Amino acid sequence: MNVMTLASPHTLSRRGAVAALALAGGGLVLGVPLARAQAQKKNFGPGGPAEAFQYWLAIDSGGIVTVGVHLAEMGQGVTTALPQLVAEELNVPWADVRFTFPPNGKVYYNRGYGPFQESTGGSSTIRGQFQMFREIGATAREMLKAAAAQEWKVSVAEVTADQGRVVHAASGRSLGYGALAEAASRMAPPTDVPLKPKEQWTLLGKPLPRLDTSAKVDGSAQFGTDVMLQGMLVGAIRMCPVFTGKLKSVDPAPALAVNGVAQVVTLDNAVVVLGSGYWPAHKGLQALAPEWDLGPRAGYDMAALKADLDAGVNNPTAPILHSKGDVDGALQSAKTKLTFDYDAPYLAHACMEPMNATAFVRAGAIDIWMPGQSHTNVIDGVAAALQVDASIIRVHRTFMGGGFGRRGEADVAVQAALVSKAVGVPVKLIWSREEDIRHDYYRPAAKMRFTVALDEAGLPTAMDIASACPSMALRRFPRSVKDGKDMSHVSGIAESPYAVAALRMRSAIVDNGVPVGYWRAVNHSQNLFFRESVINDLAMRAGADPIAYRRKLLADQPRFLALLDAIEDLSDYKTPLTAKPGVRRARGMALNNSHGSLCAQVAEVSVVADNAFTVDRVSCVIDVGVVVNSGIVAAQMESSILDGLSAALFGEITLAHGAAVEGNFDRVRFLKLAEAPDVHVVVREWPGANPGGVGEPGLPPIAPAVTDALARATGQRLRALPIVKQTAGFSV
Repeated sequence: MNVMTLASPHTLSRRGAVAALALAGGGLVLGVPLARAQAQKKNFGPGGPAEAFQYWLAIDSGGIVTVGVHLAEMGQGVTTALPQLVAEELNVPWADVRFTFPPNGKVYYNRGYGPFQESTGGSSTIRGQFQMFREIGATAREMLKAAAAQEWKVSVAEVTADQGRVVHAASGRSLGYGALAEAASRMAPPTDVPLKPKEQWTLLGKPLPRLDTSAKVDGSAQFGTDVMLQGMLVGAIRMCPVFTGKLKSVDPAPALAVNGVAQVVTLDNAVVVLGSGYWPAHKGLQALAPEWDLGPRAGYDMAALKADLDAGVNNPTAPILHSKGDVDGALQSAKTKLTFDYDAPYLAHACMEPMNATAFVRAGAIDIWMPGQSHTNVIDGVAAALQVDASIIRVHRTFMGGGFGRRGEADVAVQAALVSKAVGVPVKLIWSREEDIRHDYYRPAAKMRFTVALDEAGLPTAMDIASACPSMALRRFPRSVKDGKDMSHVSGIAESPYAVAALRMRSAIVDNGVPVGYWRAVNHSQNLFFRESVINDLAMRAGADPIAYRRKLLADQPRFLALLDAIEDLSDYKTPLTAKPGVRRARGMALNNSHGSLCAQVAEVSVVADNAFTVDRVSCVIDVGVVVNSGIVAAQMESSILDGLSAALFGEITLAHGAAVEGNFDRVRFLKLAEAPDVHVVVREWPGANPGGVGEPGLPPIAPAVTDALARATGQRLRALPIVKQTAGFSV
């Protein structure tokens, strides 16, 4: 088979490409020059420098193009969007495009992810890879053209590439990419390649069918729980219910008496039962009665949390994270001052696929198979826990049944590796739903107080903001927290688009031992509820509808005004809702600007006499700057809205005796199919803008849009989540 292989053209020199060619055994490799590969040997495992030359793209003799997708596919569509970027520049039919997951290595770091890790998060895939993957496709296109021109002894300027073929129009000759692949692999890579202008795009922006659908339908897609290895044992785990507690002791005999149970392994804060399958391991685990050292946090509960959050917002010495204008002067001179408090609870990720990892630890080599968002975290975590060199660890990517930030953690992989090391065979560790929810890294609970000065028109002239929130960065990126300042706490506030002349935000870190981590939209998920709620509060007080009120605060921002125009049209906002006997109906709205995108949503609700209500319709306009796949963007908005609506209505993790109370879907409630509103989405671009993120910007607006609609229907403003905890109920 003739094969052309192509790696990232970044950092490439022609001399480096020649050196790589020798190592690759005849395939064209564009990527890490030899000297750099030698220096990075430790990052690519025991195979040596050749391991650095991992392929981004391959073309076989039949013209099938396979693109290496180095980021995690958790349903958001990266295994389609990234190949779509390549296919556009390569001029290849979509039916001839495939994808594959390459192995781990620094060459696959996410160029859009702030800490530069092999991580998928922050809606960074398209933002970080947009240019690079187009260059990969364009480089391959130009090399195929050069190979054809050499074959026909004509100038490269005389040939064109189209639909998987190189054509010489003057002579009527053409060759398919597959026939040219071997010759192209011997061509010198161009140092600069032209990218197609947007007006020539034929694939980008289109809702092309996803490349992973068939595998997920026919069952061939491998998720983490599908991994099977010879001699593998399956583990079930129970951890100390108190987050900071430890295992004191456990008698393994009752578990070992269960048919199918092989071994019992203890960890610092957990006991693991290993069996021939998950069910015997689970039954063995249920037979155990571990004794725990609950530690000093065993008494922590919701009253203690409330006290911590209240103390934080009342702390006048909390560090200032953002300041502009004369806040104190504006507040002192204002005729009208208002204060609003808003609260948001802890939230669990509750991914549909249980938390799991498979590890095989032996002398000189460790392999991890898992549905993970961060190979970097896994390698670092396992290397530290087992006290081994990171170079011996390989991480194998699988599909994942939901991530939302939770699968960026290394905890499950570390546990699986420790257990595999203890027993000497491959171990697949699967958490129960109860362990998953009670030992999550939660979206932080938070409280925010706004003191607002208003002018005579009811518009804000100053905002003094006090925030209290646990810090995710203290654990994950401790060096980023300096002088008590976690700058992620200002997300959604510092970049507020509203014309408020003076604004100051203080934020106190609440460090209470409850584990927190990155949840879909991160701090925007709670801070946008706070920010948009106060704008809606002020609009309602001024007797203005929320869109008209925002127009005044965004008067000098044409992109935001265009967003408001679009959401007003989509939601038919100016047309009164149809009246129904005994039903109060209303609309509410909110917008978000995060991850490089703008999103506005209007929610329609119906409320009956006892305050039971339904969310009937949600209209959503998303401006992503540049659209890669409009179908994926729309699907992400729909999922964000339903995910965010479930959290807004029902989502909450409560605390008692130092532990999470909720443990399964009987208490962690999600929307049912019959409860889901009609969702209408319009996807927009903005001339000259860069590509924005998609996976997260659609989630934050839904909570403040729904609470605004309820306030306009009932006259009662809800300033805390979840919504149903403060209302008479939720009905369909």
